[in-house]
Amino acid sequence: MNDIKGIFESKTIWSLLVGLAATLLLKAGYTVGDADQTAIVNYALQGVELVSYVAGIVFRIKATKAIA
Repeated sequence: MNDIKGIFESKTIWSLLVGLAATLLLKAGYTVGDADQTAIVNYALQGVELVSYVAGIVFRIKATKAIA
């Protein structure tokens, strides 16, 4: 890892920002109206959280450049 890249060139950073956004929406009580729709949104956001955090870990493991 001798090469350096900017922070916004990092897939790890982007995947974690997506997960953070999903977490913040859930914690803020984001709803869309109907109870069934709210449940679907909650499950979707939880799925986004999970995928983004796992992706962040995988991207960091596979990274070949350090973040500046």
